[in-house]
Amino acid sequence: MNRRSFLSISAGVGGSCLIPSAIARRIRDVCIGNSHPLILAPDHSSFELFAEKTSDRYLLHLGDPDREPDYPTLREFIEDKGFWPDKRRSLRDYLIDWRCHDVETQGRTKHAIEEIEQMLDEPIDGYERDYWMEWDFEIRDGTLPQAYHYLLDLPLDDGRERGNFDLGSLSFIEGDHPGSNLTYVAADSLAALASLQHRLNELKTGARIVVT
Repeated sequence: MNRRSFLSISAGVGGSCLIPSAIARRIRDVCIGNSHPLILAPDHSSFELFAEKTSDRYLLHLGDPDREPDYPTLREFIEDKGFWPDKRRSLRDYLIDWRCHDVETQGRTKHAIEEIEQMLDEPIDGYERDYWMEWDFEIRDGTLPQAYHYLLDLPLDDGRERGNFDLGSLSFIEGDHPGSNLTYVAADSLAALASLQHRLNELKTGARIVVT
């Protein structure tokens, strides 16, 4: 995967990219050299984007990054992979494709299907959980990729040319090193977070950024 894109945040006297000049100056004066951003959150927010501080940037989460993952049930996992959990033939195909099941022994196959049927409404475990954590959670279902896909779908860039008043950038990352599936957005500064909050307010998203 290893795809990256960047959104530079800037403002200029004659126009702006994301941020009007007056707001940009306030953000610069408050954020540059300080430990707190100028987060002008809406009075009534409907959800939160958590900005998790790392050594040199802030990773954005849609929802609390410390919450326990919401594991899907085995039924949901099987359906997500294109099989029908209420049809035995489809469960047989699932066993072959996803658990490398040997169907030569008919009695053993019947027992394996019955075992899966009893576990359909339980949270995934074992191989399915390992796969979900490595792929689905890091690409789609985790709080990091959820923030990525949410922000990617918004018109954050207002389409104007980049100004000369640099307030940082947002990085949209799909796989940050070979073999990684992790999908996320990183802000490189408190000023970038404050600028993002301003744009979220302009778009009336109801989102509030919380720095942790």
